[in-house]
Amino acid sequence: MIKKYNQFITEADEVQETPEGVKNLDSTKYTDLQNEIKKMIDNTIENSGGEFDSFIDSYIKNPEDVKVEGFINDSDIYDFYLKFRNDIDEILNNLMFYDKSPSELNAYGLYDYVIKGTETAFIELVKMIK
Repeated sequence: MIKKYNQFITEADEVQETPEGVKNLDSTKYTDLQNEIKKMIDNTIENSGGEFDSFIDSYIKNPEDVKVEGFINDSDIYDFYLKFRNDIDEILNNLMFYDKSPSELNAYGLYDYVIKGTETAFIELVKMIK
């Protein structure tokens, strides 16, 4: 039987609904993705200085101003999406990201929509690392 992607994602047993309608994310499920982000943050800190925990706090507070090496240009973000697209799509589905229209996100093209979604998932994963 062929299932739709949304149907496949919503069948995950380890995900529970929260009162706000957003599903809890199982942080142990995305260890490869979290490890990749930790490496990227470590490389950024190695090149520009700082401490891991304070960098994460700064990034969560202001992701537009704090840049992570390897996640700066749209092409880097798109490559990151391609590498981890299944996990990122699952995270975005759990965050109800796909319920928002592209115009709500100020994404007026498919490429912009993918970039905005990947950035949203990235921020959520950084929160999980904390």
